[in-house]
Amino acid sequence: MLNVNGTKVLLRGLVMVLVLSLLPVVSNVSSLEYSGSSLEAANDDGKKKKKKRKRAKLPSKKAQKIFQQIQPLLEAEQWNEAAILLDAVKQGEKFTNTDRATMWYYLGYIYFSQEKYDQAIRAYSTLIDTPDADYRQKNNAIYSLSQLSYIQGDYRSTIKYLYLWLENEDEPSSDAYALLATTYYQIKEFKNAKDNIEIAITMQEGRDIPILDENGEETGETKKGVARENHYLLKMAVFQELKHKLDVLPIYEILVQHYPKKRYWVQLSGLYGSRDRQLDQMGALEAAYDDDLLDKEREFVALAQLLMLHQNPYKAARVMEDGFTRGVIKEKEKTLKAMGQYWHAAKELKKAKPAYKKAAKLSEEGELYVFLGQVHFGLDEYKAAEFAIREGIKKGKLKDTASAHMILGQILFENQKWDDAIVSFRRCIDVAERSLSDKKEKEKKKKKKIQDSARKWITYTEGEEERVVALELKKKALGI
Repeated sequence: MLNVNGTKVLLRGLVMVLVLSLLPVVSNVSSLEYSGSSLEAANDDGKKKKKKRKRAKLPSKKAQKIFQQIQPLLEAEQWNEAAILLDAVKQGEKFTNTDRATMWYYLGYIYFSQEKYDQAIRAYSTLIDTPDADYRQKNNAIYSLSQLSYIQGDYRSTIKYLYLWLENEDEPSSDAYALLATTYYQIKEFKNAKDNIEIAITMQEGRDIPILDENGEETGETKKGVARENHYLLKMAVFQELKHKLDVLPIYEILVQHYPKKRYWVQLSGLYGSRDRQLDQMGALEAAYDDDLLDKEREFVALAQLLMLHQNPYKAARVMEDGFTRGVIKEKEKTLKAMGQYWHAAKELKKAKPAYKKAAKLSEEGELYVFLGQVHFGLDEYKAAEFAIREGIKKGKLKDTASAHMILGQILFENQKWDDAIVSFRRCIDVAERSLSDKKEKEKKKKKKIQDSARKWITYTEGEEERVVALELKKKALGI
């Protein structure tokens, strides 16, 4: 099931359902075709529906000339000029009822487009009551009235008009069922909302869409259609309201493929994570990052952690670095430590160094200074390495103090500080003796291992010191 935040996103998405559907039914007003067809609502694929067998009632030739002049005015949104032309039909005495019905059809569209909803309702209602109105214009007017009723919050009238429209429509579009579902959702009749949104989605997914080649020509092959974005959102919201189980994962996989948005990628990533599909979880979040959709610290940090988990420390560090650069990630001990560790794991020691240094200064523990010392050591920066490790030991609260003394001894050895190195190795042995118990088998083994190693280093250091001193004396004797 979706979380609370996911629900809020879905509910906000429902607003967009209205934006997409509550447009005048004749969104592309074309000149009336006087060979027998009129303005028609379009199917989902944009093609006109098959003509009904009912005979169309056509305007008179005198009215046709006026209506033909209106088309370019509507396209240019010159509403007043178009209304003035229509006024000639309204005021004239020699025009037929069919002429006047067509006039009200155009006026309804003009008012609807200008958001003059009350006037649009009157125009469409007058058309419906006009004798000899074309049956298609009547049905389109009924659909427009359903939309207008919805806009004005008259949901029962919306439902009444939609069912009336469906009775008279041979090939209803999926948008009508989606508007029904949305309306039922508004009045909390969620079962009816569920039934209708499922019809809408089934219709849209059942279409066969021609596959085009690189030149835009049909290949002869087809693919199945995809429902509108907000219809999927409405379905998920309705199922949640009904507390019905719904596997939303396939829906989000469709959404990210066809309507890629940040919230879908993030939600999909979370769904994969809840199913222990960590590689897919990372892939979804990484896709959102690559599309420059992430904008929150937790998202950058989560992606970096997943990348590190899947053995990609370099990109993990780059994601963190990008987050810092953008100001999305704040410089805190935890985030700086993470970036330092990722660069360290990627063997980018020079890049790990500043991150560790900043994090160590912010930390109340010495662990990060030890990490910093190891980085300096790896870069043969012995003086800086010694200082960092000593700072770490001094600050304390280390997870493994004995190992810190071991590393310090090795650094001192490389810097040929033999006596100091031996002191550090001996402290390693002492600390291990105090901190690791012989009663716990795991600690006992660890203690033996580190103490044996420290003793070997002491022996090796003493021998190396003697060798270097002897070599220097020999060089001196030879005058080298």
